[in-house]
Amino acid sequence: MDEKQQMLRNQQAWDAQTGAHVESEFYDVASFKAGKNSLRPFEQEALGDVSGRSLLHLMCHFGLDTLSWARLGAQVTGVDFSAESIATATALAQELSLDARFVQANVYELPGELDGAFDFVVMTYGTLIWLPDLDGWARAAARCLKPGGTLFVADFHPIAMLFDDDLALARSYFRSGPAEREVKQTYAGEMDQPHIQTTWPWTVGRLVTALGQAGLQVTRVDELPLDLRQRHPAMVQGDDGFWRLPGDPIPLLLACQAIKP
Repeated sequence: MDEKQQMLRNQQAWDAQTGAHVESEFYDVASFKAGKNSLRPFEQEALGDVSGRSLLHLMCHFGLDTLSWARLGAQVTGVDFSAESIATATALAQELSLDARFVQANVYELPGELDGAFDFVVMTYGTLIWLPDLDGWARAAARCLKPGGTLFVADFHPIAMLFDDDLALARSYFRSGPAEREVKQTYAGEMDQPHIQTTWPWTVGRLVTALGQAGLQVTRVDELPLDLRQRHPAMVQGDDGFWRLPGDPIPLLLACQAIKP
């Protein structure tokens, strides 16, 4: 099975799990509809005032974060390869009377109308592992930025993925090649039927190199001892809603900013 077929299979899996995610406690759509902003404080601090600025959210799933940027005044476009996710995001925007556009597309096949159109390109949480070609993604993201525009990526730190539930080292940071696994339950809910999913490993150095080779200037990389959910039994949730390991022994999140000259 080649990478295109693997991505198509992943797309079908995300189509299948979108409904469960919408109904899940993790996403808490009811609170979002009541006005809750789904963005984390450091995301808003990284971009600053987005009012009146154009923002492209790649791999946006069903759009809660995209629509949160719209609530802050950004002119938003969300892109995802899942038809179910895009349909759900579009319906949610219409229900809440939020000005947002959603496009179904693979990040490697973005419509030409997006080229050079955005002040910000954003991609957040659990996205990079679904990319078989980090260089191709970086070039696509760079193409969509205006000169002087900012790319912001926040994701789970690859080091945090190396440990089992007992925090014993279970795999190499430098592993390569795709990994396949059968998934019956996602981070946010049960799937109606199991699906095979393929992910691709990456390192922080590989990410920074891809951005630089795409012509972007990396201006900041932050490694944070925070997680969005309890990934390991030892994690404890703080008053701010983030989960931490006692003593903050390893980075759990990564945030990276780059500018298009």
